[in-house]
Amino acid sequence: MGLIESLETAIRGSRQSYAELLKVTTDLLSEREQQGYRIPLRAQPWTEAQLRKGFPSFRAAQAYFYQRYGLKAKSWRNLLERVNAVETALIYLGLAIRENPKARAIAICKG
Repeated sequence: MGLIESLETAIRGSRQSYAELLKVTTDLLSEREQQGYRIPLRAQPWTEAQLRKGFPSFRAAQAYFYQRYGLKAKSWRNLLERVNAVETALIYLGLAIRENPKARAIAICKG
């Protein structure tokens, strides 16, 4: 396979992933609009190290993000990219906010 064919294959794969993310985001948009609320998200985008530390196994992370966003992934890296893409889209669409850890700490202290 030549370089042009490799590039075309990569572009097709990228377009398919992009289309899948748009579909998931659109589905979430519709669902959240019907429910009328915004989703609080982590203060920062995920890193692969945080995903690995935050979940006891890859299967647990897969199950969590499948339940939360309907995402499917076959590797930590793939899951990380999809989760961050969907969460960024949700924030951009105004359906989610990034939690400020300092504001949360202040609210807990005042509460």
